[in-house]
Amino acid sequence: MPVLFGHRYLAFIVVVFLLVFLIFKPLGTQPHGALDHMQLRVPGKAFSDVLNSTLGFQELFVLNLPERSDRRDAMTLSAALTKLDVKWIDGIDGKDVPDRVLPGDSWDKKISKGNKGSWRAHMDALQRIVRENLTSALILEDDADWDIRLKQQMQVFAQAARALTQPTPKASSTGKPLSATEPQSEISISQIPTNLRSRLTPYGDNWDVLWLGHCGTDFPSAPTILPHKDDASKPKVPLLRITIPNDPTVPDHKHLKPHPFALQDSLAKEYPPHTRVVHSSYKTTCTQAYAVSQQGARKLLYQFGLKTLTTGWDLMLGDWCDGLYPQEKQPICVTVQPPLFSHHYGKGAASDITAPGGGFVNKDKEMTPYVRLSVRVNMERLVQGVGVEGLVDQWEDPE
Repeated sequence: MPVLFGHRYLAFIVVVFLLVFLIFKPLGTQPHGALDHMQLRVPGKAFSDVLNSTLGFQELFVLNLPERSDRRDAMTLSAALTKLDVKWIDGIDGKDVPDRVLPGDSWDKKISKGNKGSWRAHMDALQRIVRENLTSALILEDDADWDIRLKQQMQVFAQAARALTQPTPKASSTGKPLSATEPQSEISISQIPTNLRSRLTPYGDNWDVLWLGHCGTDFPSAPTILPHKDDASKPKVPLLRITIPNDPTVPDHKHLKPHPFALQDSLAKEYPPHTRVVHSSYKTTCTQAYAVSQQGARKLLYQFGLKTLTTGWDLMLGDWCDGLYPQEKQPICVTVQPPLFSHHYGKGAASDITAPGGGFVNKDKEMTPYVRLSVRVNMERLVQGVGVEGLVDQWEDPE
């Protein structure tokens, strides 16, 4: 009898082990997976929070003109299909923004109605973050799209962002992050210290902007920001790059064709295929998605709500991150290339700020640059319950 009980107990243990293995098996064994590098090396609540319905931020906001119900429908479905919880911030028509509310330096500038409306909507988002004292929030344009594996991508990005913004244990007395103490200009994500701690967000506690969706960025090439080039004590752009090699969610080089308004994509020139790079934001354009911390929202609302309006919001935000406005401290802005969010182009892609899609729309093909297993491209399949193996990879690897 004891022997029989032993066999049953052993069989029970084997069954439990198999169930746990099947449920929690590495993503790399699943179709379109091979995400071995995305298995977290750092356990804990902070990184599990990235998997929640707001990606570890306190809120997830979407800017949307109320009359663009088509975009609100699409974004509602996209969020539901990837288990995200979004809140809406109404877009503003530029004709409804009176000149008397604009910052003083805009009065002698020709600001288009589209740029006025976009500026005010983003200021309203920042105002809400400050008013509600949110630790952080992700702000999305209503035509943003992402990969169905977004949460896993964001967990990896969180590791890299913490290394760029969070003080390392050996530098805790000076408060300096890895980007300020690491002598190398580039390290792999596998080399990041595993004992970095943060209290406010999974992405670190000391950042202003995380630029997650854009249509082009460049690598910082000089340590000193232009307005302070003659003063070595003034803010400097960190040069450290954190590489994520062999990332199957990154399209092959031949598919890394930037938006026509963006900088030439330098990623394909400098790195092997399927490499993602996280680094300090530099010459970044477009704002499909960006996160701001409480400290970042306050700085931005002061600079652009009260002092500055000279051009489109994305260009001003890029200049601010590059340090092109007088500031005591260099803003801490982190970006990633290729971006994790991108414009979706197709029916209903006409921009409310400029011409439809900036001339980038192919009426014969629905598409999203940089995103392989696009939620929008696969929306019908996802709604019908098709499994991951039946989804369309819009940027398949060459044969």
